[in-house]
Amino acid sequence: MGMKSSLAIGVIGIAVVAGAAYWFTQQPTAKKAAEAPLMTAPGILFSWVQMGNAVYVPGASSDQKADVRVFANLDHKTLYTYDKDPAGASACKDECAKTWTPLAAPADAKAAGLWSVVTRDDGTKQWALKGKPVYSYASDKRMGDFKGDGEESGGWHVAFANLGDGMALPDGISVTEVAEAGGQALVDSRGMLIYAFDGNPNQDRPSCGANPCPGRFIPLSSGMIAAPVGDFTVVNRDDGVPQWAFQGRALYTYEGDIDLGDANARDFDPRFQAAVVGKYFVPTGVAIRLDERRGGLLVDSEGKTLYARDRLFFNGTGGHYARGGARGLPLLGMEIGAAGCNDADCEKTWRPLKAPAEAQPSGYWTLVSRSDGSRQWAYQGYALYTYAGDKSPGDTNGNDTFDFYVRDGENMKVAESTKSGVRVLDMGMGQYWRLTAP
Repeated sequence: MGMKSSLAIGVIGIAVVAGAAYWFTQQPTAKKAAEAPLMTAPGILFSWVQMGNAVYVPGASSDQKADVRVFANLDHKTLYTYDKDPAGASACKDECAKTWTPLAAPADAKAAGLWSVVTRDDGTKQWALKGKPVYSYASDKRMGDFKGDGEESGGWHVAFANLGDGMALPDGISVTEVAEAGGQALVDSRGMLIYAFDGNPNQDRPSCGANPCPGRFIPLSSGMIAAPVGDFTVVNRDDGVPQWAFQGRALYTYEGDIDLGDANARDFDPRFQAAVVGKYFVPTGVAIRLDERRGGLLVDSEGKTLYARDRLFFNGTGGHYARGGARGLPLLGMEIGAAGCNDADCEKTWRPLKAPAEAQPSGYWTLVSRSDGSRQWAYQGYALYTYAGDKSPGDTNGNDTFDFYVRDGENMKVAESTKSGVRVLDMGMGQYWRLTAP
């Protein structure tokens, strides 16, 4: 699964001095960013399975398996690849295809990012991940199942949605999801976002318009004896610092990125771009607004903040919406669906983010049907809305609007919405409106 590139930086050479190998390159010329591939095609979703070594979860009573991102179909069932499939064709036919359902692609489907289309023997189209056809498994019944992994003497494999798997990476550099950057990106040994520079690293003084930048871009040092790895090469700066480059672009971190997931320099200088290796699908008219305190927020085409209605519960982890805290459970969001606000009175205050007729789910984005027959965008399972009380782009007046459940005789009903700060444990459970982070 390693990424290949035909890009080069001058002539790479090697010198031997006192028994040590020193790699060097010619000084690079300015190089434009290569377009990162889109990670999901229409009708292909992200999902999670719990697998691998146990991880310690603070506040939990025991260790838990790690959540691993995978590709899934529209029923949220895990997708697989098959070792016996040659590139660009399917060997799973007849009885095999009854157990392993090919992921059908529309007749007019086009290759997109990591995804291509293969034609089966019966003439139907099937989606393929990096040339390998993908399938769901009949014994997987619900989201998160991966019973097919390793079947047929290890011939079937979960289709993992992590571009770092199999990618040739130098020590200290990895690939992870960086929400504010809108995809999976290169990060350093601390997990902080790496930026790629479209220009000569000896002329890398950033420009932030009429104002000085609030922080510095710091060259990502490779160390003195680093050798090229995959698409990574080393450039020698005039100041003597050997610096990593990726696909011909010198790499940096930004000192103003403090928390994991930050991309605070994303819009400072167009020559410095987040080193994204895989883009996430985002519907037309939706964007990610930087928010240093909350870790980025989703907004609509007018810059209005997008909200989700979630269940209110006490989880003991320090807040229902703090940076790095709980941000909702996809299965719960799918259960709530449009029912969280599906009448005219509610829609006067909370306005659904409507989807056009031709919209198709992809990545973290799905669609829910409303009572009037329209469709609405949902993100990570939760239907999205704007708030009538937000008058200007950047307003977040609807956040933490609570609807507490109170007892009315034998029944529970929703109390009047309040932002009074009354303790949840005193009032019982309910629902609340929260910001949506990417």
